[in-house]
Amino acid sequence: MQTLLQKDESLLLGLDIQERLVSTMFYKEKVLKNAQILLTGARKLGIKTLISEQYPKGLGKTDEALKFKTIADFNALDHNDENSQVRLFEKISFSVMNDEMIVKCIKSTNCKSLVFFGIETHICVLQSVIMALQMGFEVWLIEDALSSRTKENHKNALRFMQTCGAKIINTESFLFGLMSDAKNEHFKAISALIK
Repeated sequence: MQTLLQKDESLLLGLDIQERLVSTMFYKEKVLKNAQILLTGARKLGIKTLISEQYPKGLGKTDEALKFKTIADFNALDHNDENSQVRLFEKISFSVMNDEMIVKCIKSTNCKSLVFFGIETHICVLQSVIMALQMGFEVWLIEDALSSRTKENHKNALRFMQTCGAKIINTESFLFGLMSDAKNEHFKAISALIK
């Protein structure tokens, strides 16, 4: 059956949801809540996930509200482990697409669709999205798991990225978009996540 996204062709990217950045975000509680739902849902649905940290020495590690296990390689995914499992990369460039190791990891998945969430919408997310589009990826944005320090910067960046070709969706639509119907083996688990 047809689904909105193909799980084997999609990669979920969480950008820079870090201790010192989150506290300054306009939608901080919503971003943390939906980011954890995305991580858990991706684990249940078998979606590969990559998380970046922008200069963690200065901005801190990924916020402790997000629970996941770091793996060295996507081939190391343990399908019996219920923890969210992610590839974690530190970066100094605003765009993840400017980091050689991250791009190598992305390309190793052979994915066609990159699905972004994180902060800040108008800086690191925007630059990553524009470069990903230029590289030929289909790009999706999880709007309710993105934020900037101001609502205006967030909305402006979303409009700009959409005009450039990015598709905007929300957490629930993304997760349910990976299933074709309620008969999917993961339907009950995903439904429980969003209640």
